[in-house]
Amino acid sequence: MKTKTADYTDDLGEMKDFKTSRALTRAQERALGLPVPGTPIRLVRRASKPARINIRLGTETLNGLKSRAAEAGLPYQTLAASVLHMVATGKLRLDLVKS
Repeated sequence: MKTKTADYTDDLGEMKDFKTSRALTRAQERALGLPVPGTPIRLVRRASKPARINIRLGTETLNGLKSRAAEAGLPYQTLAASVLHMVATGKLRLDLVKS
């Protein structure tokens, strides 16, 4: 038994073979970065949300942090996070003395 391939008319009125049009669609999918059936999927890890921490500070420390942040025109939480980041990355060195 002979099978007939499906034909259809594209936007320009030209007859296209269904298999050819699907190949064009897959090429377009690849160009757009969409997954193509039968190809392995790579998982990409997204950047994680910033972690939340809770710390207890003395009143004097908190007031000092707030006054320094006000001088800089920043919220005190932003200043605290910036200082912690600089310490963690080594851009700010602390002199820690062992007692």
